[in-house]
Amino acid sequence: MTGAETRLPHALLFAGPMGVGKRELADLLSARLLCEQPRQPYEPACGNCPSCVMMASGQHPDYRLLQPDAALEDDEPGDAATAADAGDKKKASKQIRIQQVREVEAFFHVSGHRGSARVCVIDPAEAMNPITANSLLKILEEPSVSFYFIMISHRWRKLLPTLLSRSRRVMFAPPPDEQSQRWLAERQLADQAKWLPFFGHAPLAVAEAARTGRLKALESVVADLLKPQEALAQANRWENLVKADGALGMEELVSTVQKWLFDLGQCAIAAAPRYFPQQNKNLSAIAQRLSLPVLIQAQQQVFQLRAWSNHPLNARLFLEDLCVRAFRPLGL
Repeated sequence: MTGAETRLPHALLFAGPMGVGKRELADLLSARLLCEQPRQPYEPACGNCPSCVMMASGQHPDYRLLQPDAALEDDEPGDAATAADAGDKKKASKQIRIQQVREVEAFFHVSGHRGSARVCVIDPAEAMNPITANSLLKILEEPSVSFYFIMISHRWRKLLPTLLSRSRRVMFAPPPDEQSQRWLAERQLADQAKWLPFFGHAPLAVAEAARTGRLKALESVVADLLKPQEALAQANRWENLVKADGALGMEELVSTVQKWLFDLGQCAIAAAPRYFPQQNKNLSAIAQRLSLPVLIQAQQQVFQLRAWSNHPLNARLFLEDLCVRAFRPLGL
């Protein structure tokens, strides 16, 4: 390869919040690095050569994608449902396994099948535990002119310092709201732009939530928070919501309640809500009849509950506890 590509570092770290295009750029750059047609420095991949065709089909021999097994299940819901029904199968790991890195090490020491670059994308990099990350370091310490690592991280500060020092960090930030709204409108999602503050002004996160049906579940949660039921009845309703196809995960449900309580606190001190600005009037009306010390206590308790949200021993009891604590400021 010639031109700007030869000056790329062998390890790139795309860092920033979710939903701002890190993975999308990584895929485009991977295709560009593997493209076999002569290209100018800032041109994308041609899309027509054998390499581009193989990339589009997900079958390129010189490309590797490292991600947790749980991410693979998310991409293939039918297979995930089958695995969930099989009681003798283990739950998919949310970490990148050391065996996956060892397979990349073998890939690293073999010449490219197409005679050009080889690319490995790691998404997300923080899914590697310290042992797995140290195994990757052994490869990064032996840079190759034709081998490129593109690591993606939503929480890059959690990565090992040695991993950070051996990669070139490229920071991503959410685009301006006007640009995000225009992007959503082009995809017939203009009505969902109200969710941008909730998702940290990340338009791709909003689009993904709309695609999976999670926005409908979030609408339901917000409606419940506006008119909460007694804790046991509300816990039953939310349990069904968590178990439904394409529904919210338990952690996202708890996070939504957290954000709601935060915005209630904002309105209680006459500040603007951060996550639900479209609910400013309703939040302000609720905040007027709250005790601020009780609200602060509820915020702290729900924050503590979030640490258990990924692995509650009993989902129903966990949700009942969540509802009792979150609705206490409302006198329920």
